[in-house]
Amino acid sequence: MGELVRRRCARVLLVDEADRVLLFRSTDYMGPGVEYYVTPGGGLDAGESLEAGAVREVFEETGLRLDGPLGPVVAETAGTWSDSPDLVVASQDAYFFVRTAHFAPVRDGLEAIEREEFTEAVWLTVPEVTRIDALVFPAGIATLLTALLDDPRPAAPLRIPWGAWTWDTDRGWTTTERAPILDR
Repeated sequence: MGELVRRRCARVLLVDEADRVLLFRSTDYMGPGVEYYVTPGGGLDAGESLEAGAVREVFEETGLRLDGPLGPVVAETAGTWSDSPDLVVASQDAYFFVRTAHFAPVRDGLEAIEREEFTEAVWLTVPEVTRIDALVFPAGIATLLTALLDDPRPAAPLRIPWGAWTWDTDRGWTTTERAPILDR
């Protein structure tokens, strides 16, 4: 196993007026034919709160400025992932649920590696997310989205299963697995 890095992440489920969620699609970045989807969000800067990190990441990755409080964290997940045999990331991810008017994301604020990784930004309905749920990084969100569309403010953050992949020296890349929400 490579170097272990601990990382706290803020992620945002941006949902438009037609109940579509914004995801970034990646094709061929990890290898020929490898496709996956990522929610907006990422690692916190030193001393940054979850909400401040979420607002910053959404602006950097989409150009959308979120105003006002985001509300509570609606879901959490944790686990490890790796994009090389030399580095393993132990990540704790918190999700916010934000309604927004439909918009075309602007890629200007993406880091160079993100511009290379994210092929496109797509707005998907829950049935569309359900079809690709095992490919959503770091955790499948179809069941979570269904629950949040019915009740966008759960009493406590929902615990969702970790589905991200990790490099395994014996097997190569592990695959994501479908798993239901653990508890509500």
